[in-house]
Amino acid sequence: MPYFSSLLVAALSLPIVQHAYGQIFTVNCQPLTIQRSDPVLFPGVISPHVHAVIGGTAFQQTMSTTTAVNALDTTCDKKIDHSNYWQPQLYHRMTNGSFELITFQGSAVYYLNRACDYVAGETTCPSTFVPKAPPAGLRMVVGNPTLRTFDASSFEQQAIQHVCLQDNASPNTFSLPPMACDRLRAETFFPSCWDGVNLDSADHTSHMAFPATGAYNGGVCPSTHPVAIYSVFYEFYYDTSPFPDYENWVYAMGDPTGYGLHGDFINGWTDQTALENAVATCSGPQGAQAATCSVNENEGAAVALTPQVAPPSEQVGLNGAIPALPGNNPVTGTPIKRRSRLYGESFQI
Repeated sequence: MPYFSSLLVAALSLPIVQHAYGQIFTVNCQPLTIQRSDPVLFPGVISPHVHAVIGGTAFQQTMSTTTAVNALDTTCDKKIDHSNYWQPQLYHRMTNGSFELITFQGSAVYYLNRACDYVAGETTCPSTFVPKAPPAGLRMVVGNPTLRTFDASSFEQQAIQHVCLQDNASPNTFSLPPMACDRLRAETFFPSCWDGVNLDSADHTSHMAFPATGAYNGGVCPSTHPVAIYSVFYEFYYDTSPFPDYENWVYAMGDPTGYGLHGDFINGWTDQTALENAVATCSGPQGAQAATCSVNENEGAAVALTPQVAPPSEQVGLNGAIPALPGNNPVTGTPIKRRSRLYGESFQI
């Protein structure tokens, strides 16, 4: 796959952070595919916009609760993780109105101990609390692709951030960065509170919730969603260095603001027991690097692979510039020209 930078993505096979607050373990992944599919929100049809996808090779337009688990392989280093993780692809708008891909380099997915079960009257989490693993077959989304403005009071919008990676600084913004960056890190933090019953819902969001107290990235779950699960947090990396005109970066759904960044997750762990035992086995002095850490079963290198099912046959920019964003998505909204102050606690890895 020549559109992936093997040198930069290879660096993602190393643990990016050794000791993050509440970190259980990290899954490092190379890209799998860039295509217009979304089996959670638009099963069985071409999705409205292009996504960058990592994880199990069974990714396709229609996925049952067992499709991901039965994938033949994964692009991630945790080989028992056949889950799929995706975000919208980032493009560069050229002066002639055409669009070119900004190279997607790979991802890190963090599994964290941040939220706790609902208990009447409790406003903080006990230090000894251990959340449940995401249940087998769980699907969840975070973010809204139609957003072009920011609501500082919304946990869901606080959970969507960008980091501009530069030589001397790495500022965080909720919007796409109002500055040139060597690399862009697109971050999505998923809701950590589950209703305890449903693996999905009609709107694909109602079965999950953010904490009722605390912050978007940690706290006590609400009574409506009383079960805390491992917090799932994505970092997707893009090589933005060839495109210093940051005001022309645009997500695949026609978003130049970045407020419409979103993420999808399908749980495809092949050994659910190993996932459930991660807190107990990966929390010693060596953390997730310990040989006894349950999720390290058959651990290997993150590698770029080809999906088992071919993507829709269309040009999405892999072979050069395209005249319009796939799906004919118009660019809507105004690029953010100045950095907005982060509201409340920003996510600290």
